Amino acid sequence: AELLDLTRKGIKPVLIIDELQALDKIYLDNDKERQLIRALFNFFVAMTKESHLAHIIIASSDGYFIDQVYTDSRLKKTSIFYKVDYLAKEDVMKWLLNLEKYSKIKDYTLTEADAEKIWDLVGGSMWEIQDILSSLFQQPLEKIIATYKQRMRSLIVDYVVKPEREAIEKLLRLFIQSDELSKEDITSDDEILLREMVRQNILYFDPTKATYYPQGKSYHLGIREYFNK
Repeated sequence: AELLDLTRKGIKPVLIIDELQALDKIYLDNDKERQLIRALFNFFVAMTKESHLAHIIIASSDGYFIDQVYTDSRLKKTSIFYKVDYLAKEDVMKWLLNLEKYSKIKDYTLTEADAEKIWDLVGGSMWEIQDILSSLFQQPLEKIIATYKQRMRSLIVDYVVKPEREAIEKLLRLFIQSDELSKEDITSDDEILLREMVRQNILYFDPTKATYYPQGKSYHLGIREYFNK
């Protein structure tokens, strides 16, 4: 009723629902055939494609949840999928070489070589870039880079040391020379481990390409540092 009222006023709302995977594995009336997610999407279709009452944006950081939606033939034809990625290198360099303009930082400036080192460390991850910029008030860049490498390596060590260590290492080794791993090149046993790495944000999975990637440059660096013994 509220959406109808807004439509009569010439307003088309945009509804944004983040982290929708939290509703996964929830069923209506404990009926395994009646998933809440599917019922919600049917409602979303009714609101958008049929009644034209709103635009609805669903966001999730869980690549496998997105894969579930993307490969469901009843949902795939009703949705458009967008990958929200990190900043491109061009944008990062523009930011880092103009700190006063974009970050209100006047106490120091970065050289192009400094900016390249930060890009090689964390890529276009905005939060991590901001973290490095904040640290530069107390420490030189080289020390920050060394500490960051050790931190990312430790995260990989903490994840890898478990009963499945050998199998996990075998999969992570595939990312030493490559930025990606196609689902076509793995086994069903591999997928179980890779799925868990996606849930733990070590990797991310792009369902539109059926491809795994490290979760950003810093995690890719951590993987390489782990094997650089």
